[in-house]
Amino acid sequence: MIKIEKYLNLLEHNIFMQKIAIRSLERPDTDNPEALLKWFCTALGLSANDNGEIEEKILKELFYSARANDGVSSSEINFGIELSRSTVIYHLNRFIETGIAIKKGRKYYLRANEMSKVIEELEYDIEREMQRMLDVAKEFDSLMQPRPNKIGKKVIL
Repeated sequence: MIKIEKYLNLLEHNIFMQKIAIRSLERPDTDNPEALLKWFCTALGLSANDNGEIEEKILKELFYSARANDGVSSSEINFGIELSRSTVIYHLNRFIETGIAIKKGRKYYLRANEMSKVIEELEYDIEREMQRMLDVAKEFDSLMQPRPNKIGKKVIL
């Protein structure tokens, strides 16, 4: 029942992940939240480069807003450095594509109010997509005909 409710909520807000990259990385050997934040951005393929400073700051802003049960607009994100609004929107859209954030109106929200819940939601999305792919693979297997006969080293199609 809970999974159905999650699914209906995702349909209502159209927040299915479009793509996700998961990098297998060792967990940082520290309890420093900044290091863990960087690890999440790298592990989830959000860091556009080795620095990943923008993504880390956006994730932190989304997290703090989620804890306050609020969202953040692209114009509210200010890092103390000169960034165009279009650059911020580009990075926010990457968070949406991976299913970590959603957009409602003019505000962006972390998908849940805790990072652990966000990861659980991503896990659910991945499981759903993998099941869909498995169903298609089974259909493919049943539709494939035996390999055509070979004459010499050439395959006749």
